[in-house]
Amino acid sequence: MADSDSSEEDLSRFKEAVDTNFIAKISQESNNVKITNKTSKESKKKSERYLDEASHYNDVKVPKDLQIKIAKKISTIINKNVEFVEVEPRKFKRKIKGGVKLFSTSEEFLTCAEVDDTQTESHNIKAKKLKQKKTSNEIIDEEKLKSVAVSGEYVLSKEETKCWKSRRKEKLFKYKSNGNGVLVAIE
Repeated sequence: MADSDSSEEDLSRFKEAVDTNFIAKISQESNNVKITNKTSKESKKKSERYLDEASHYNDVKVPKDLQIKIAKKISTIINKNVEFVEVEPRKFKRKIKGGVKLFSTSEEFLTCAEVDDTQTESHNIKAKKLKQKKTSNEIIDEEKLKSVAVSGEYVLSKEETKCWKSRRKEKLFKYKSNGNGVLVAIE
């Protein structure tokens, strides 16, 4: 019983809080499930949206000709009393607040401007001069090599080694390696 009393109290509070039009619409919709197109078109209520022309400006009914005449007179009065001056907008040169630095110790930010490359031009001139010197040096180097070159027959004749001192007459020791990596003297 206590549950039904509390539900009745809740229902009465709900009815007090809710608009009566809302309750009427709900009950009407539950009763009339099927509504035809003709009845729905006829029963459309007036839209409560804001209109393009506000109705409170049209309180005074004045014909269009009189409105135009008054507008012309007001504009002439404004033109006489107000002086229009053309103001050029200021051109502010904004300082760049952020950007990318090449190194953390760099003072300025990187830019997209193209840099004139003078280093490459000077390098190309120096490279051409060096190349010219090398070609002249190569001719001299070839002549030097031809003068120093020795034939194989001359080497085999051992003419250059004849002036060397002869070997000592002492005994030569000969060694043979053992399988363990130990050298053994051969007598």
